[in-house]
Amino acid sequence: MKKLYLFIFFFLTIYSVQSQNDLTDKGLYHNTYIPEAVVDQKYGITMYEKLNMMLGGDTVRNDMNGYAANGYEEDYYTTGQLLHKGFYVDGQLKVYKNYYPNGNVERNFRMVDLNRSKMTVYYKEGGIKSDIVYVGSEALKWEDYYRNGVLEFVEEYHKSFQYYIQKANYLEDGTPENTLELTNKKKLIYLQSYYHSNGKLKEQGEVKYNKAMFDYERIGTWVLYDENGVPTKEQKYAVGKIISEKKL
Repeated sequence: MKKLYLFIFFFLTIYSVQSQNDLTDKGLYHNTYIPEAVVDQKYGITMYEKLNMMLGGDTVRNDMNGYAANGYEEDYYTTGQLLHKGFYVDGQLKVYKNYYPNGNVERNFRMVDLNRSKMTVYYKEGGIKSDIVYVGSEALKWEDYYRNGVLEFVEEYHKSFQYYIQKANYLEDGTPENTLELTNKKKLIYLQSYYHSNGKLKEQGEVKYNKAMFDYERIGTWVLYDENGVPTKEQKYAVGKIISEKKL
């Protein structure tokens, strides 16, 4: 009987030690986080942006030994699901992916070259939310998408970042709200259009980028339309101001 008690005691002791030192416990070797504490309902997982030198981050991550991290580092949710995997150089991120608690990719950042990088952000259920191309820490081109995959917004600058190449907003069914398209690269003249909610033209005309004022000014003839797409008024502009108008 005494031997039986000793055996049971020994078994329970070993079980207790193994339970306290579970080698599958991610917390033993990695940082772990509560899902609700790191996933923002609107902006997603942004806690690693401060470690991204390409986007202006100036924070340094240390490894488990207290030194600036080099190579791949992984973080996990307290549930055991992978949260983050990134490649670090001197404690700062070069390439990384974040993941939602359901396992889907939340964002994917990668370098294109020494000066260019790309960030793709996803919805929790999948599908692209934002697609961004950076030069240095500035966004050269930014696209946002609705959950149904339709383009919501696009903004693209010239490589000098002084003026737009294109800019547009769309409704969830794909109907344009407003568009700005560069039509004369030499003179920096654009076609600008505004739309009614039914997709019919509301206003359309040309604008010119004024380098001295860092602004876009209406020029030439603009036409205004009713909700049926019928022209109702014509306006003439010079240096952003109306000089004449007439009803149609």
